[in-house]
Amino acid sequence: MAPIKGSCLCGAVTFEITGTPLHLTYCHCDRCRKASGLSSAVVMVKAADFRLLTGADQIRTYEPPAPWIHKRCFCAVCGSSLGEPVGHHEVFPIAASALDDDPIVRPVLHMNVASKPDWHGIGDGVKQIPGNYGE
Repeated sequence: MAPIKGSCLCGAVTFEITGTPLHLTYCHCDRCRKASGLSSAVVMVKAADFRLLTGADQIRTYEPPAPWIHKRCFCAVCGSSLGEPVGHHEVFPIAASALDDDPIVRPVLHMNVASKPDWHGIGDGVKQIPGNYGE
C-alpha cells in the first residue's frame, strides 16, 4: 500500500500515513463544530503508521482546560486543522480534511449527535450515537 499523504492548506505541514487508518468518524460536539465548522471528520491512526515530513515548527497546539483531554493542532501559517499529530498516544486522530489522498476507510460513526445543531440533518446512513464513543 502506498502511503496516504496529507498537508495543511499552505503546504507548510506535510505528513504521511503508512498503514490503513483504524476508522473514520464524525464528531458533532460543540468543540469540534467551533474548530472545524459543522462537524469534525477524523481518521484514527496508529503512531507507528504516522510520519511528520515537514513543518513541525509550524504546528501550534491549543490545550483545552480539564476535563477535556484532546488537544487541537493547527498550522500557524494557514490555520488548517491537523488533528493531534504531536501527542504521545499510541493511537490519535488526524483531521480527514488534511488528507491529500483517499484514506481507504469510510465513515463508521457520527458521535455526539445530541450536540449537533437542530438545523443540521444527517442522512448518510452511518451509525449515530448521542455521546462519545464508548459511553
